[in-house]
Amino acid sequence: MTTAPSLHLLLPEFQSFLVLVSRIGGIVAAFPMLGGRTVPAQIKIALVVMLGIALTPLIRLPPMSQDTIEMTAGLASELLIGLVIGLAVRLLFASLEVAGDLLGIQIGFGAVQLLDPMTSQQSSLISEYFRIIASMVFLSVNAHMIVVAAIVSSYDTIPPFGARLSPALGEEVLQLSQHMFLVALKLAAPVLVALVLINLLLAMLGRAVAQINVFVLSFPLTIAGGLLVLGLALPYTVLLFEREFIGLHDTIERLMRILGHG
Repeated sequence: MTTAPSLHLLLPEFQSFLVLVSRIGGIVAAFPMLGGRTVPAQIKIALVVMLGIALTPLIRLPPMSQDTIEMTAGLASELLIGLVIGLAVRLLFASLEVAGDLLGIQIGFGAVQLLDPMTSQQSSLISEYFRIIASMVFLSVNAHMIVVAAIVSSYDTIPPFGARLSPALGEEVLQLSQHMFLVALKLAAPVLVALVLINLLLAMLGRAVAQINVFVLSFPLTIAGGLLVLGLALPYTVLLFEREFIGLHDTIERLMRILGHG
């Protein structure tokens, strides 16, 4: 006799929790450090559920619709919101791969490829170096808490089932992609400048001393010079990572405003 009334009371709470974990699930699916194949699906699901339970007291959701079709479409829109938030972080980490691939070829590590456990694809040695440093900086500046805070604040900008697609979203994603290449160029700039100088010196040496095989000499000098400058530029690299990760808050807020207003 009491089962039906209990289900009637618990169903709205379950629907609200399902909406919350849908948005969180989209973020986890697109998050660069969690979306890889190395993280088991059970761990991802457990993380989504734990975050949902932790954030439930902080987020008050209005009563959900009882219509199945409307509820399904709404959950898809919530998943899209989470994917957009995760995309902002993923594009930033993608700049590390672009810079690493560029430097790997220029330094002479083009043939040295590692298996990226996150994507199960080949990745350059320098890309893995940047990714390890970026992951440590990401955690040290509490950028992961910025993402969690973005989940809470996103409900102020975008109510449940309130996401709207617009051309402005495509323009913003395009600007984020442009910013990705800009960050990659900033990361690679110190080493690229050093390699240009090394090549100029080798060209001058080859013209001055014709007996020297500049082609053979260039390999060890390029590798040694590139790695040396890469190590010396580490404080600059860490500072650049910190600035970009702290700026994630403004980037996510801008994306949420676009999705909220359409």
